[in-house]
Amino acid sequence: MIAVPRIPEVQDGQILSTNLVNHIIKRTEYAADLLGQYKLITGDNTSLKQQFEGTRVNAKLSSKFRIVGIYRIGGVQRGFVYDGSTYTDIMVPGSSLTQAYGIDGNNIVGTYVRGGVQKGFLFNNSTFTDIITTFSGSSNTQAFGIDGNNIVGRYNFNLAVRGFLYNGVTYTSLLGPGLDQLTVALDVDGSNIVGSYNQGQKSFLYNGASYTDIVYPGATSTVARGIDKTNIVGHYRPSVGSDRGFIYDGSTFSDIVVPGSTFTNATRILGNNIVGFYIKNSIQTGFLFNGSSYTDIFYPNSELTTAQGIG
Repeated sequence: MIAVPRIPEVQDGQILSTNLVNHIIKRTEYAADLLGQYKLITGDNTSLKQQFEGTRVNAKLSSKFRIVGIYRIGGVQRGFVYDGSTYTDIMVPGSSLTQAYGIDGNNIVGTYVRGGVQKGFLFNNSTFTDIITTFSGSSNTQAFGIDGNNIVGRYNFNLAVRGFLYNGVTYTSLLGPGLDQLTVALDVDGSNIVGSYNQGQKSFLYNGASYTDIVYPGATSTVARGIDKTNIVGHYRPSVGSDRGFIYDGSTFSDIVVPGSTFTNATRILGNNIVGFYIKNSIQTGFLFNGSSYTDIFYPNSELTTAQGIG
């Protein structure tokens, strides 16, 4: 922080000394830097009440988003939602495993296992509703992304894996370029869906009518995990080394790599904020990246934590 003294009252027409001007500049820089940090965290939904106590500006923040993900304790995976201060469990009653992947407003989607059967779920903060594809012969449904009434994910069909789009009424099967039989839909934003195909080696953007490949230049594999407007995030595997995260704006790829990590995966994006997880010193930890700095997301006392969705 910049330490600046209280500024004395300035009268109209007063000639300012060099020292006083410097004090004003320092105080302005302090406030601008502080507000800039809050802006990166909370976006446009920032509520500020100024209270001048010497040189400090106190601010009351209104959080714009929540983060969902997965943690593991005692070998059991559970979902969580994090509001910036508190972690709350998401566990389908009677399940042996619950994973939370996507969030939009009060609605969270994911997958769970109960009695050896895998199903998707929609949780509205009070009730769990099963997400199960209705195609004849389908099994093992997983829900990964949500935007409004639209939910995307994957299901098994005989020996194939297919993506799906569910609009609250109807399930639509999704097969990647070339009618690929190993297609997974991972996120949705409006009419746009991203996911992977070809055994997870290639990625696609689907606009409701046609597929476009998402390929990180020179990578041996690319997985597009999240989309927000024209921005897509995911991870890729370089020809040498471990997976690295990326953001793609429609024309340019930029790396997302947590400093010191041996693996980084970007899973979702919302505005300037990106979530994902990384491995450092053999520990898997979630992160929030606001465009300039990384913040750890780690469920207390867990064996591992991954941040999967932001909304």
